[in-house]
Amino acid sequence: MGNTGHGPVHGDGDGQGAPAPLQPWALLGLTLGVTAIGVEGLVISPVLGDLASTFEASPAQAGWAVSAYGLALAGAAPIVGLWGDRVPRLTLLRAALGLFVLAGLLCALANSLGALVAARALCGAAAGAFLPACYAYVGDCTAFADRARAMGRVMAGWSLALTLGIPVGGLIAQWWGWRLAFVAVALLAAVAAWRVNRMPAAPLPRPAAPASPADTTRASGSGSASRPRLDRAALPLLALNFFDMLSFYGVYTFLGVTVQARLQLGSGGFALFVACYGLGLMASTLNASVLDRFGKTQVLRGALLLLACLLLVLAPATRHPTTLAAAMLCWGALQGLAQTGTATLVTQVSERARGLAMACLSCTTYLAVSLGSFGGGWVLTQHGFDALAQGAALCALLAGVLLQGWVRKTA
Repeated sequence: MGNTGHGPVHGDGDGQGAPAPLQPWALLGLTLGVTAIGVEGLVISPVLGDLASTFEASPAQAGWAVSAYGLALAGAAPIVGLWGDRVPRLTLLRAALGLFVLAGLLCALANSLGALVAARALCGAAAGAFLPACYAYVGDCTAFADRARAMGRVMAGWSLALTLGIPVGGLIAQWWGWRLAFVAVALLAAVAAWRVNRMPAAPLPRPAAPASPADTTRASGSGSASRPRLDRAALPLLALNFFDMLSFYGVYTFLGVTVQARLQLGSGGFALFVACYGLGLMASTLNASVLDRFGKTQVLRGALLLLACLLLVLAPATRHPTTLAAAMLCWGALQGLAQTGTATLVTQVSERARGLAMACLSCTTYLAVSLGSFGGGWVLTQHGFDALAQGAALCALLAGVLLQGWVRKTA
């Protein structure tokens, strides 16, 4: 077995019953689905000013569309996760993508800010069903020693969203209006749904080795083994994910408005900086095997520390195009390692209820989206973007502290 980076999560290291490696084409539907959801979730930043103008609202009010999306996803994910482990993964994936297509078209047809917020909430609910099933499918179909590599291929959908989807969406919004950008996202989700229909079914869940001695005692004394139950070892990782995502979305939601004002750019111009972030994200997710090779916790720890340092210099970088492009590239690379490492660890420590665990991971992510847009809007209004970036750096540092505490507790 390769270096997993942490003893307690070597659950399938003996190789017994390990699934055969998935071919890249088998994950294409998941990658496209993540891409569509990534574009839907992130396209608001470059078009935030256009939305505010259309509905005669302030940028903070237009940010409600981000909050509604995040709250709906955070609420839907654990509800679906409670019974998601009893439903075939592909059934959930197909239904979620169908709902996502419908909701995206409703966003395009919205005739008021309230209608847009409601449609975005429906998009969030669909994404809340898709993402946990997507990541759990990867966990079902890959051995832990090589899982970061497969997870990275799926999470490359986020980088595709940023590298291609957001710039194209920003340009579409600038030339033909933001409504057509939502139509384009819906069409991409429809293609993903078609590809998911051609994917192989996930294998039946395998008996998992306990993640810790405490789990062994708990499992042997419980008469409800068939009920999905979140492993306690996952809780610090979920908290880590919350603060990492809070550091990202709290800044990203309002980065577009700030850069456009400081550099005198339109939505299409800012989208090019987002593409730099996406290139960094793609570089790290497509090479996520470094997590398997050098240790998942070690790489994750380093990524979080460097993220905190980078966020401290992001605000001054927004005044210089070349520096900002370099900062966005590094930000994407580090965030890709953090996201992939966290998701891979969570799939293992909660192997007996993987669908529920990944639902909770999505829940914490999009709680951070909602709180980041609400709280970030207040900080931006009261103290400015520099203070917002500094607060994000503290959140990233706190995520690293949580990881270190989890390592010591489970060693």
